[in-house]
Amino acid sequence: MKPYVLALPLILSYAGIKQKKSLERKEFTLSETGRRSFLFYPKNTEPTSLPGVYIQHGMSAMGIDDQRIIDLAENIASTGHSVILPELPEVKGLKIEETTISNIQNLMIEIHSNKQLFNGNDLGYLSASFSAGMGIIAASRSNTRDKIKSSMLIGGYCNFLEAVPFVFSHYEVDPYAVYVILYNMLHRFEPEIAEELQIVYYEAALDNGLKRTGQNAKSELQLQKSSSRAKEFFQQVHLDRTFRISLAKQVLDTVPEKMPENLSPFYQLEMLSGPVSLLHGKTDPVISAEESEKLALLLKGKGIPYVHRTSTALTHGDSLPLHSQIFGVPALLQTFGSFLHWLDQ
Repeated sequence: MKPYVLALPLILSYAGIKQKKSLERKEFTLSETGRRSFLFYPKNTEPTSLPGVYIQHGMSAMGIDDQRIIDLAENIASTGHSVILPELPEVKGLKIEETTISNIQNLMIEIHSNKQLFNGNDLGYLSASFSAGMGIIAASRSNTRDKIKSSMLIGGYCNFLEAVPFVFSHYEVDPYAVYVILYNMLHRFEPEIAEELQIVYYEAALDNGLKRTGQNAKSELQLQKSSSRAKEFFQQVHLDRTFRISLAKQVLDTVPEKMPENLSPFYQLEMLSGPVSLLHGKTDPVISAEESEKLALLLKGKGIPYVHRTSTALTHGDSLPLHSQIFGVPALLQTFGSFLHWLDQ
């Protein structure tokens, strides 16, 4: 079956045009890593008869309870797959840590070895944003490359050193990633105000992600408790583009020396045994679509099969109404279809 035909039921169910299959949903704890997880698969089937898809959630305080990641898991399960959705506490806590790569590696190994979760042979990896970049590094390592049959990255990044300046330059469009980075990194170059602003930026990220506005927004309440210096810094970040651009340089100048390289597929990608599907929102305001272009060139240089498309039908991993973005649909069909085709072969 051609890839775009294979993905058609997935895209139609996402659009609400086609009803999803009835699904089983189970919550469980992975025994070795102790990660809280969900399992989705079609009713009247056994997960042990189905190809598996490990979906790693992104930086959302909702973790695996985020409805967006649940919708993705359900739609993929509805195409005849067993979907494993584990939770990583540091990612749920909005922490940018090198250990996340090892944690994803360990999950890949444990999920692959658990023959009750899928058919035991065909396991794919799917993720978005920073989790996508870290996950592809994990999938390329010597102890996991033969366990991941196919990977899909949505809005992923190639080079952390170049992704960070883009984040700060697009604050006006979507400030979420700036909030997350400053929550993680401010203490390295503004130690005097970092402690009081850390909670402000954490709540600002939650306000953005949970769409808390007006009286429901918590960051403004936290900011009012802060010192004048902290308030001035917060306002300067918000109002002064030149200042924000300078902060991107300070972030990269003050993080641990090898951290940007260790987090970057550009420097850390070893060798994948399976092909990769790359999908990026054409106007993604958080991670530049050029990052997926660079990933495509990296994969090409290493002789790793891939498909790469940009689409107007999504922003940063969030889908837009397909009736308003119909010309972006072919890219969704090609990338999701290729991922499933390679996985099911």
